[in-house]
Amino acid sequence: MRLIQVFAVMSLWLCMSQARAEDPVDRNFPGPYVGGQLTLGQAFKAGSGSPGTAYLLGADLGYGIKRDTWNRIELGLELATGKAAFTEKTNLGDVKVDLDLDLVMMLKAGYGYSLGDAAFGTFRIGAGIAQASYEGKLGGFVATDNTSGVAAMIGWDAFFPASPTMDFLFGASYRIFNFKFEGQDSFQMSFPGLYAGARVRL
Repeated sequence: MRLIQVFAVMSLWLCMSQARAEDPVDRNFPGPYVGGQLTLGQAFKAGSGSPGTAYLLGADLGYGIKRDTWNRIELGLELATGKAAFTEKTNLGDVKVDLDLDLVMMLKAGYGYSLGDAAFGTFRIGAGIAQASYEGKLGGFVATDNTSGVAAMIGWDAFFPASPTMDFLFGASYRIFNFKFEGQDSFQMSFPGLYAGARVRL
């Protein structure tokens, strides 16, 4: 009887050791994806003024490259539109600025690593172009213009595979926009924010 008990314990120990030696369930899915995300944050002009609210609503098109169970690379294109508001200090007074981000088009690259439990963290960088419409109000005077500029970002997010075809993601980013409107010097707008989204693997 004791011999049977010893055999059973050893068998159980061997099974558990083998299970620990095996790779975890691999949910690092490669391939193309399409999704959308909403970014909420603050906008402010570099050098002067007071921050205001800002948002971006956009679509992500990309491709995930699996390196192994634990690491991945993502390449993608972001197409977004949004709005930013802030106060600019000038010699004539405070100008209330409304900036419509008509189109933001950015190429992005990211490196992802396993966070455990099928979740991945991803560092991202991006650069591209942006089209914007400007409206500045000072007293009863209103100035308007539209132009194109450049955009860049750095960010980090965590995404969680909800199924073999869908991910949910949450993260933070810091974006910079540079514009030159008529009658103004070139100015830089910063946009730190938090974002959430979902995407479908194709």
